[in-house]
Amino acid sequence: MLKHSLKLIARQLFKGNRQLLLNVLGLSVAFAIVLFLSTFILTEMRRGKTVANFENIYRLKSMEGTYWSSRSLKEFENKFPEIRSMTKLHPNWSKTSFYEVGQQQYQAGKIIVADTHFFDVFNHETIVGNLSNVLAVKDNIVITEAEAKKVFGKTDVVGKGIRFMTADFGVMDLTVAAVIKDLPQEAMMKFDAIIPVEALNNNVSWYDSDHWGNSRYEVFISLQPNNPIAELEEKLNSAFLAAAPDWAKTDKGEIFLKSYSSLYFSESGEDKVVSHGSSNQIRTLGTIMLIVFLLAIINFINLNTAQKIKQTKNIGIHKTLGANGWDSFVRMISEVLPVLIITFGMAIVLVGLSLPWLNNLFGTEFSISGLLDINTLVVGTIIIALGLFLSTIFISLYFQRVKPYEALKNSMMTGKKEYLRNALLVVQFTLSIVLVIGSMVVYKQNMYMQNQTMGFKKDNILYLPLRNDMNKQTKAIKQELASISEVSAITLASHPLGKSDMGWGMSLNNAGEDKRISYEAMMVEENFFDFFGLDIVEGEGFSSSSIREHEHIFNQFAVKEFGIKNITEARITSYDNASGQIIGVVKDFNFQSLHHPISPIGFICSEPENLSIAYLNLNVSDKKQLQTAMNKIETVWDNFSGDWPFEYHFLDQTLDDLYNEDQKFSKIFLLATILSVFIGCLGLLSTVIFIAEMRIKEIGIRKVNGAKITEILTMLNKDFIKWVAIAFVIATPLAWFAMNKWLENFAYKTTLSWWIFALAGVLALGIALLTVSWQSWRAATRNPVEALRYE
Repeated sequence: MLKHSLKLIARQLFKGNRQLLLNVLGLSVAFAIVLFLSTFILTEMRRGKTVANFENIYRLKSMEGTYWSSRSLKEFENKFPEIRSMTKLHPNWSKTSFYEVGQQQYQAGKIIVADTHFFDVFNHETIVGNLSNVLAVKDNIVITEAEAKKVFGKTDVVGKGIRFMTADFGVMDLTVAAVIKDLPQEAMMKFDAIIPVEALNNNVSWYDSDHWGNSRYEVFISLQPNNPIAELEEKLNSAFLAAAPDWAKTDKGEIFLKSYSSLYFSESGEDKVVSHGSSNQIRTLGTIMLIVFLLAIINFINLNTAQKIKQTKNIGIHKTLGANGWDSFVRMISEVLPVLIITFGMAIVLVGLSLPWLNNLFGTEFSISGLLDINTLVVGTIIIALGLFLSTIFISLYFQRVKPYEALKNSMMTGKKEYLRNALLVVQFTLSIVLVIGSMVVYKQNMYMQNQTMGFKKDNILYLPLRNDMNKQTKAIKQELASISEVSAITLASHPLGKSDMGWGMSLNNAGEDKRISYEAMMVEENFFDFFGLDIVEGEGFSSSSIREHEHIFNQFAVKEFGIKNITEARITSYDNASGQIIGVVKDFNFQSLHHPISPIGFICSEPENLSIAYLNLNVSDKKQLQTAMNKIETVWDNFSGDWPFEYHFLDQTLDDLYNEDQKFSKIFLLATILSVFIGCLGLLSTVIFIAEMRIKEIGIRKVNGAKITEILTMLNKDFIKWVAIAFVIATPLAWFAMNKWLENFAYKTTLSWWIFALAGVLALGIALLTVSWQSWRAATRNPVEALRYE
């Protein structure tokens, strides 16, 4: 029976059965969306779970954060039998790093700096080399398969020399000690190479100083199985409190362990060691996937019920001849299952054809072979099973009470059955309107964040990271750059605006009361505030006579947060031989992305030689002038940078990049909305074709009796307008509630404007009318003689 059904379906498709073609197309698109989104969601849910023994790996944290000093870690190392191994690591701080092999330079990928125990905690499979104690040798480097092929063109490269060039740590001559397999898609800690901590200690004397406050490491612990976490946390706290100075105890607060597999969705997305995802985004994509699936299944059910209505006489004959409910059910499955199998095969083809574009949109690296694994088979089986269950059960219930004499009279187009089909169409419209509203709100929120002022000047500002030894020549570089006619102003800072890169913990004496405070610190030149148009609202700004690195300027939020009533009575007391005076207060501005609320920041005036970012205000009016300025700036760069390639960034672009993930999500939401509306339109078109065919005699009689085409169109279209109106009434509160909850995830958010809901309703009505009007016009303009001959 299944083979016969496949042949019948294939024959109908080749003959151009419009309703079947529309249904197969809609199902294929929906299944393709479900297939890719389910693969993406499952991959996200498996993040961090591909590492061997991941159940027993934990991140060492405190109330202050995730960074630790080597001195602090000495109180934990080899002191607790519950800890199998502990490793400390951090990413390469330099924004740009290079490899040099012979005369060739290669852009380095993401570099992790780790101690000798890294591979004891995080097991990786080697291609060549041995990972045992590989990071104990200061001149070693471990690279991934892809990195080896990029630099050397092959993987058998153990013993090969490679020069690692980094702005923050200088130049290191290293030897490839091992090549590991590329990290899987599900990996949470992504890197392309690992160099030992000792390599940096050998190059930079200040790197690993034995000081409680020199916190620079992330720490991960591999535990023995079946250890009570609460008891170990208590031991760690006791050990730290027994040894640490009072200020360190205050800074760190309570120490606790966070399971590695839970980090992906539970911590900040700005972590520099492990990647993070948004559980809110996953829930949203899962909801979209469910909506798309329901839209397709509703289409499928509507089409099959319509086809069965046309076959009501056959149903009556079968029942008259003794067919029972089970016979009808098996017959139904044999007709439905082939369609689902064909559409799932087409869905795989659609995903394969669009995979490069989808990978770029989602930031994934899926391959067609990767999609065709056991997970795809499971997803496919679930899709087909759900489709079978929902459609066959629904259609069987739809027809199970049909009396043979009713079927033989073909009287199925009246009564509750028609209302049920219309209710399904209302559900389709409701889901589509919700998605349209959601897509517009997501877009409006992204535009709001990108166009919202951050409180400082950002246009026509270029910044140069001073690489290698360039910061030792800062005064000369500034003098050369200032001589360029297109450069109107220059200032220096420790890091770019828009990112939080330097968290400080200090002691504050406020009106005689001491307490520990933490804030983002930024070292700047005295003209920094004038350069960016930042207002000093209390006290004074820095000047050429400022005490270098001894004075602070806080933002308004910090002064309020720290309870400072009078800045002249407050001192930062953690500096050696420093006055710690707070000389001024700057007006609040957003120094991070608008995902974050304004937080405390302190500015410290510093010597130019200690600053690594040069900001240039460009006075250009067109592309030609800009190119001229860039050529002059590059000439200055080349004079001071040695072999370091010319590197520059525009501040407005850097700030826009902070919202890349939001833009990506907006595109994904828009794509899902468009495809959902497309699927809904296919179902709507199938329905109107069916209704027009069922009412063809009525249309012919009305035309013979003088009915105008406009009257026929109104008769056929008025029900669809009513269904859209009902769907809009239902969708509006649902969409308002869902998008209001979504906006709660943002520190700064747009409003849910009434026009978004109105526009969504108008769009839904317009799309519905455009979809049905063409088929209604065909039915209304058909020759009435042909209609009256129709059987």
